[in-house]
Amino acid sequence: MKNTLSYIIDRLPQTTASLILLLSGTTYSQSTLPDLAPPMDIPLILSGNFGELRSNHFHSGLDFKTQGRTGIPIHAAEDGYVSRITVSPWGFGRAVYITHPELGLVTVYGHLDSFSNEIDKIVREKQYELEEFRVDITLTPDQIPVKRGQRIALSGNSGSSGGPHLHMDVRDAATEEALDPMPYYRKRITDKIAPQVRALALYEVDGEGSVEGATGNHASRTGDNISKPFTAWGKVIPAIKAYDKMSGTTNIYGVKHLILKVDGEEIYRRDIDRFDFADTRAVNTLADYAGVVNSGSWMMWTRQPQSRPLQEMITTTDDGIVTIDEEREYACEWILTDEHGNTTRRPFKIIGTPSTITPQEQKGNLMSYQGKNTYSDDNIRIIFPEHTFYDDLYFTLSTKPTPGYLSPVYEVADRTIPITGEYTIEIKLSTDTIADKSKYCLVRLNGKRRSAVDSKYEDGVIIGSPSALGNFAVTTDTTPPTIRPEKAELWGKRGRVSFLISDNLSGIKSYRGEIDGKFALFELDGKTGRAAFKMDVTRFAKGRRHDVKFTVTDACGNESEYKGNFTW
Repeated sequence: MKNTLSYIIDRLPQTTASLILLLSGTTYSQSTLPDLAPPMDIPLILSGNFGELRSNHFHSGLDFKTQGRTGIPIHAAEDGYVSRITVSPWGFGRAVYITHPELGLVTVYGHLDSFSNEIDKIVREKQYELEEFRVDITLTPDQIPVKRGQRIALSGNSGSSGGPHLHMDVRDAATEEALDPMPYYRKRITDKIAPQVRALALYEVDGEGSVEGATGNHASRTGDNISKPFTAWGKVIPAIKAYDKMSGTTNIYGVKHLILKVDGEEIYRRDIDRFDFADTRAVNTLADYAGVVNSGSWMMWTRQPQSRPLQEMITTTDDGIVTIDEEREYACEWILTDEHGNTTRRPFKIIGTPSTITPQEQKGNLMSYQGKNTYSDDNIRIIFPEHTFYDDLYFTLSTKPTPGYLSPVYEVADRTIPITGEYTIEIKLSTDTIADKSKYCLVRLNGKRRSAVDSKYEDGVIIGSPSALGNFAVTTDTTPPTIRPEKAELWGKRGRVSFLISDNLSGIKSYRGEIDGKFALFELDGKTGRAAFKMDVTRFAKGRRHDVKFTVTDACGNESEYKGNFTW
């Protein structure tokens, strides 16, 4: 069996190996997987693993700790060529993509502090050509070939990083899907700790089940009560809150393999080995999304939505719904396994207890998850593209007048319903008196917080493109961005000019820095709002006074400008 399995795995996509082995119960050395070189010459300890459930996305790679500092050399995992370089104030920040043709893989290295000289030269040329900090560069195989172990960058904290670390992806070069890098580095990472269960829960299917003797209800178990049986009747959905742990660190991680059995029969299996970036927002279907939105709690449940967006990751019986229709004890068990084979088993019981189930009264207009859906009245039109919803939806819209806004506040369905992406809202203005139409702004309201939605004015109508349901209203943004010079008295001494920039509502759309009338490449850190430029003797002469002009524009066209000078 073992030799046959090895033969089969040799001929299947490399990253399916661990899943096949898990299903077969066979131990295999994964010798067919390429031995990727470690990206750093320090112990490989993770702060994040592949497939973690995060806000609107799966984590696409491994986060390697960098000992709390930046500047650690980053090495190519294997022979190949630099195929893409990106620079952004957000996301991966500075990132290098290396294609490995012999392996059919692409490795990605993100949140970098700086590039190697060869890579940096190409980046700088493109940034000055476009006069933009943010660039996305595609390269040909002959431009920057690299060898295994070759230094390509230094580790950093750029982009949307929460602290110094290296983010590394492994991707399928043919499909561009994200693959779990852990199988390639498993032997270099010590892990003898099994996943840990924090809580269990049981949800009723609306109108078809009851939990703890009530409909419209769910029950949870934590701490000393985690072994207490649930009582239920009808159709219910089991759920679990759990994290993985690893040796030598206190971090928590996502659970890779998750199984639920009821009376010994497997009714749910989830294996996060790879995913398509087009489906990454479907992460929101894996949990009670209301809990995620309202409290940041990822209570992972077995319910499979009608659209089955993650069907390659998930297998279920009866869409993960358990029917409790006998007055008896149902023996259930969660099984959680990590890449190293560490396994936790958490048994629990559901006791079938007859209860009156109140049918759910459906309100609103039925919208199909498969087709395009439109809602309209005299003042608003909402257009949902095909496959916006994961399930059929009874759509409702309500309004309420709110002082301080130029439209009623429209409650578009329920903000705790996940959707796949953007849709269109068109709101007709009852009063259109502002001369500068660019100052209109659509906002999404969440309690006291409000966030701008990408929008535009067109013939008395505000057209916006939100990517979540919830409350929306029209307002104006006439306040220009803020520019604050940072220690201007030290610019000449340090040879570094920096500003802190921010905006009150619509968000910063663009910025531009000039020194002595020439474009200067100010690098923006999106998370801090710091735009900085290091003086370059190849572009500016030393020993003289320099004039600085820095301009920032927000999404509503409001502009701020700073002018000053310093001697360097």
